[in-house]
Amino acid sequence: MKKNWTYYTILIGLMIFSSCSNNDDSNRNNDIIIGKWRTIEIYESNVAVEILACTSEFYTEFKSNNTVSGFRVTPNTFPDPCNQEFFNTGVTWENLGNSIYKFDVINVEGDENIKKIYKDGENLVEESLDGVYKKVYEPY
Repeated sequence: MKKNWTYYTILIGLMIFSSCSNNDDSNRNNDIIIGKWRTIEIYESNVAVEILACTSEFYTEFKSNNTVSGFRVTPNTFPDPCNQEFFNTGVTWENLGNSIYKFDVINVEGDENIKKIYKDGENLVEESLDGVYKKVYEPY
């Protein structure tokens, strides 16, 4: 009987350890910021700031490989000075937990930016930690 008890204990232990894996790719793919987003509102010190024509036509993509890129849609009314089609910002992102994200410019030391990012309905909200700057994105 004692031999069976030892066997079952080992079997249960193996089942517990094999089911508890830390799958970073799965967690990363479910991150709330992943996707394409368009800026719809900007605030400074809780006061709405006008969104420039160029800004309203650009979209930001937070990718599952922790990079950021962007693109624009070219409507007939798009202003000529904003003629950039696609850009790779050279920025990486990292989820630090508790809705806090770190953004780094690749190959530029000391240029990291920490922001709070959370969902408000379908929209994504990005705030500076001091609460002065806020940007609201809608899904694209």
